[in-house]
Amino acid sequence: MVMTDDLGSDDNTPGVVAEDLFRRYHRPVVSFFLRRGFSVDESRDLAQETFLRVYRNRESFRGDSSIETWLFQIAANLYKNQLRTQGTLKRDREEIPLEESEAGTVALDGEGENDPLEAILGREREKLLRDALAELPPQMKKAVFLRVDGDLKYREIAEEMSVSIETVKAHLYQARQHLRDRLGNYFTSEEY
Repeated sequence: MVMTDDLGSDDNTPGVVAEDLFRRYHRPVVSFFLRRGFSVDESRDLAQETFLRVYRNRESFRGDSSIETWLFQIAANLYKNQLRTQGTLKRDREEIPLEESEAGTVALDGEGENDPLEAILGREREKLLRDALAELPPQMKKAVFLRVDGDLKYREIAEEMSVSIETVKAHLYQARQHLRDRLGNYFTSEEY
């Protein structure tokens, strides 16, 4: 399948396709990285790398999924690679003997921010949420994906899915209800 089919472009020149794709998804891809804790500059760099990879691999796009799913999968892979790189950099940090550390305490991750129990619970919550999202009907799942991962507005989702804004709102409302019913109070905490 040619990428121009999903973009709705009649022009088959690669420059136009890449330009359309960039114009349509640049902001959502940058937002994708911003929501994951990267700075504005890092997010822009990672978004640029995402689009470079999309362009370089455009011939390998088989059409098994939509363009935005393929694009955000590339962004997600870059995100994972960046986390691995940061983890490697953490391991390469200078070691500080216990005597030199403040009050003789040593943080598990060198920063004092990560709690092993919280990390395990976070992975469990992520798996439960992923499983619950997988149960959603395809159109509802796509609306949620575009809203959350794509950071698109209702109007943009409606245009992308070729439905009305009211349909988008209904899909998102029903998805929230399904997730609330399926996950119960698992994601709520009395501390917050």
